[in-house]
Amino acid sequence: MNRREFLGFCLASGLSIGFGGLLACKRTNVALAPADQARLSGLLIADAHAHPYRLHGTKNYDRSTPDAEMMQQVGMAASSFSAVGDMVKYGGRSGSPHGDTLGQLKKVKRLEEKKKVKLVLRAADIPSTAGSDAPPGAIMAIEGGDALEGRIENLKRFYEYGVRMITVLHDHDNEIGFNQRSWSDGPLTPFGVKVVEKMNALGMVVDVTHSRNKTLKSIVEVTSAPVVDSHTNPLPFGHEPSRPTRLRTWSEMEMVAKTGGIVCTWPLAYSRGSYPRTTLKDWAEEIVRIKYNLGIEHCGLGTDGGGNLPEKVKGWESILSLPDLVAAMGEAGLSRSDISAYLGGNFLRILSQCLS
Repeated sequence: MNRREFLGFCLASGLSIGFGGLLACKRTNVALAPADQARLSGLLIADAHAHPYRLHGTKNYDRSTPDAEMMQQVGMAASSFSAVGDMVKYGGRSGSPHGDTLGQLKKVKRLEEKKKVKLVLRAADIPSTAGSDAPPGAIMAIEGGDALEGRIENLKRFYEYGVRMITVLHDHDNEIGFNQRSWSDGPLTPFGVKVVEKMNALGMVVDVTHSRNKTLKSIVEVTSAPVVDSHTNPLPFGHEPSRPTRLRTWSEMEMVAKTGGIVCTWPLAYSRGSYPRTTLKDWAEEIVRIKYNLGIEHCGLGTDGGGNLPEKVKGWESILSLPDLVAAMGEAGLSRSDISAYLGGNFLRILSQCLS
C-alpha cells in the first residue's frame, strides 16, 4: 500500500467506523513508497512551527497533526513542538496562562522520557543529518507570549524548563505588542522590548508570526539576533491590505530578511482576485518568487500541522505529503540544495545561531 492509497483508506475507514477508527488509522506507521523515499533522500527537514500530538488539547481533531512516527517516516531532523500560550484567554479554560502552557509542555517532556523525541536545548543538540532510526529533535516552543503574564521572570522559568522559541503574539494584542489581525498597531511595549532583549541574551528564537506591522518593525530594530516568521505566506506583489491580515507584505518579509532571519511558508489555501494559492504547484512557485526576491537563504517550512488551518492546498494532507511538495518544487525549477535549504537547512541554521 503506497501513501496515497493509505490516506484514501484512512478516509474511508473514518467515514465507515467513525472518529475513533480514523484516529487509530491515522497513527499507524506505514512506510512511504520507494519513490517517495527517494524524493526525500539526503534532504535536511525541519518544521519551524507545528503542534504535534495536539499539545494545546483543542477538541477539534486536525488530520494534519504530526507525531514522532510520521516525522521518522519522512526523515525529519527536528520540529517545533509548540504549546499555545493564550488558550486560557480564548479557549475558555480555567487557570493561568503560565500554568496552562506549562501543562502543555509537560507532554513533550513525557515524550522524551519515552525516547520518542530528543529535546533540542543547545546548538550541539541540533541534528546535522536525518534518519528514520533516530528520534526527531523536539524544539519546545510557545505560541503566544501571554504565557509570560507580563513577568520577565517567567521567561527565564520557561527557558530553564527547556523552551527555546516563543511566538511573542498569537490570537490578540497582549502585554508585548499588537496582533497581526488587530485594527490597532504600535511598537513593542516597554515589556515587549525587555522580552526580545532577554530572549536574545538567553539564546532563544524570537518568532514574529502574528506581529502587526509596527510591532514587527520594532522587534527588528531591537533584536540582536535573526528572527523567524514561522508560518505565513506573502500577499501578491504590490498588494497593500485594506484590512488586517495574517499574510505578509513583501516589505514586511524584507524586514525579517534584514535581520538574517527567515520567513516560513505553510500549506494554507486561498485565492485573492486572479492570484491563486490552492495547489502544491502554486506553493512551489511562490517559493521560487521568494528565492529571487529575498534569497533562498531567507525562507523555510512551517506547516502549522495540528493548527486547524481552515483550508489546505490541494495535495497536502500532512508532513507525509512532503514528497509531493518536493516534486512540485523540482518542477518549479528549484535545485536539490534550494529544496534542502527551504525544508529545514535554513531554520536549523538560525536555530544554531540563536542557541549559540
